[in-house]
Amino acid sequence: MTAVRPYRGVSAEDRRAQRREKVKSACLDVVGDNGVTDLTVEAVSARAGLTKRYFYEGFADLDALLAEVIDDIFTELLAEILAALDATDPTVAHRAHTIVSLLIDFFQRDVRRARLYVEAPGQPTLRARRDVAFDLYTRLLVEHLHADSTPRRSEPWPPTTVPDRRRALAALIVVAGVTEAMTAWLRGAVELDRHEIVDEITRVMIAALE
Repeated sequence: MTAVRPYRGVSAEDRRAQRREKVKSACLDVVGDNGVTDLTVEAVSARAGLTKRYFYEGFADLDALLAEVIDDIFTELLAEILAALDATDPTVAHRAHTIVSLLIDFFQRDVRRARLYVEAPGQPTLRARRDVAFDLYTRLLVEHLHADSTPRRSEPWPPTTVPDRRRALAALIVVAGVTEAMTAWLRGAVELDRHEIVDEITRVMIAALE
């Protein structure tokens, strides 16, 4: 085999990883500016400053790229939620407020991620990934937001016990409702400030799950 020499001290593997991250960042840039419907291989490659050859070096197609980008978002969000739950007061009210605050701030601080999330239902690949996330976050609420629960560092799914069916349904309704309320607020369709939207979602969440 022909040895691939480092270029300016960077190995071929590291260069591929850097290009992959540039493509993912460019994907978010294009979505943030123009939405998911205008996403093309050409637009992403141009924004990344790479040729289409390097796009296909890392991703089979746009669906593969979108799937990885939104999976990265959900993975990062989950890690932040679990870390925050570890550090917060163990009462239901504090845990619920922590989750809602973090969720709002997570998407508010990066409008690119927010737009991708808001437009996910209109794109089959993103919608399927969001449906999986709905199930995961439903399980998280079932495990963490009731009186005898204790925040844990480990993954909250699958639960160690079978959740109460009514509580699971309530959690699913909460997750779906919070998503719609949050996306409407991010679009500017809800006339509440950040503290008001967090407090109202928290109040509804606690009432539904208790």
